[in-house]
Amino acid sequence: MKRLNGDKQMTDVWRLPAIGRWEKLQGKHPTPKNLRLLTRIILASTNPGDWILDPFCGSSTTGIAANLCERMFAGIELDEKRSAICQKQDVRN
Repeated sequence: MKRLNGDKQMTDVWRLPAIGRWEKLQGKHPTPKNLRLLTRIILASTNPGDWILDPFCGSSTTGIAANLCERMFAGIELDEKRSAICQKQDVRN
């Protein structure tokens, strides 16, 4: 994680901006996730090529983060409207 933080030890408090405008445009979701936060979590806990499973993928922000981090992604979503948003994002690897 040091390489993500200017070669300094990362603290247990991460200061990240609120959800970006692009994320808000993807449709109102009751529990939106911050793309930067998910990216940082994925980088901290996995290696390139690892699989990320999101069993409640909503609009697939986790899938986008996984793609950006060169991870494989599998998402599950029951809500057809949200599933359509995921397919539009084309987060498949």
